[in-house]
Amino acid sequence: MSTFTVQQNLELLGKYRYLEIQFMELMGSWAYTMVDPEIKIGFGRGMFQDSVHADLLGKRIPELKGRSERYQSIAPSDDLVKLIEKIWKNPDELLRMVALYRVLKPHLVAAYRRHLEQLELPADEPTAYILRHIADEEEDHVQWGEKVIQRLMESSKRNEGVAAWQRELEQELHAAGGVRGEGKSPGTYTFRKRHPYSTLPARDARWNVIESPAEFTEKNWSFDTHEGKLHLLHDLLNSEFITVERMGRILADFPEIPWQMKLDMARQAWDEARHAEIVQRRLEELGGHVGMFPTSCFGWEQDVNRPDPLERLALSNMTFESESCKHLRDWIAKAKKTGDTRSQQLVEFLLADEVNHVLYGVHWIDDLTKNDPERRKRVLAYPEQVLASQHPVGVYFDETVNAEKK
Repeated sequence: MSTFTVQQNLELLGKYRYLEIQFMELMGSWAYTMVDPEIKIGFGRGMFQDSVHADLLGKRIPELKGRSERYQSIAPSDDLVKLIEKIWKNPDELLRMVALYRVLKPHLVAAYRRHLEQLELPADEPTAYILRHIADEEEDHVQWGEKVIQRLMESSKRNEGVAAWQRELEQELHAAGGVRGEGKSPGTYTFRKRHPYSTLPARDARWNVIESPAEFTEKNWSFDTHEGKLHLLHDLLNSEFITVERMGRILADFPEIPWQMKLDMARQAWDEARHAEIVQRRLEELGGHVGMFPTSCFGWEQDVNRPDPLERLALSNMTFESESCKHLRDWIAKAKKTGDTRSQQLVEFLLADEVNHVLYGVHWIDDLTKNDPERRKRVLAYPEQVLASQHPVGVYFDETVNAEKK
């Protein structure tokens, strides 16, 4: 078996990177419509890990003298891009999972394994190191996805339609030249993952989402009582899901944002997915359960429908997340005072992440508006426009931003 030349490596790594980015955007695009909470959490992890895969590939490409931007993302073929678009548009939760975890990702893993067999070693050991890591992690994704698919199939009692969809995709993928686009010219077809206006994220039947923000009574809850702790953790759980979803939407809605910003948004999605697991576990340890209280999705509609990603960050990261940091500090103090060491320790981990999320917003708004004062003025004014009629727990935007910058 012949080994790959430097040029062949460059082109293949660019194709792999294109696919890892597409998978990240697919999960980001779907997260808010997938009802199953395990899928939301899995997508939070998957978005981050696929962003890391793309980053590793992107750093290796210029080391192989691929300094032209064109090597950073190469669509394998037009037919493959159109197949990804077809998968993205399918609204069925189970069929989406089948497409991503039984077809696309397994074929990419197989491509990585084949690539490893044709590397010139030790000359191209750095590429081998990267591809082994990515292939192993993607294999874990496939195994997780298969468990979810089996559970969804058992609950829905569906089999024949699922098998037919998988066969259809396999045939179309083969006709497209596989994930490498073998025998095909690099693709030039593009599509945007555009979303209709969204009023609420999807929640399963356990959740009772209140319609009016005025019904939200967080000001009356305190972390130093058992009842208050359950209320606060229950509401925080929903907020963590919301942030996985809104980070995913930024990744899918704005493919043109800087790469490092994408890495930060994907990292935040992973953080919030872990937070959801942590919070739900503690809620259940204290005798609570999902759906035990009504919950609010205030700010969702005002966030994910904005055409400027920086307005979204100004509202969510620099305002809501900053307010969350204040609450978490209060919870830590009250847990310590009442001897709830378990809650104290877990909330300290949450706070460490949330401070970084606020700083993501501060950094990217500063960086992307430094030469555009009009945009900066509009972005910084947006949270007050939203909060004019409903100021949750006394958030004042300027004070919040200044506090987190110090």
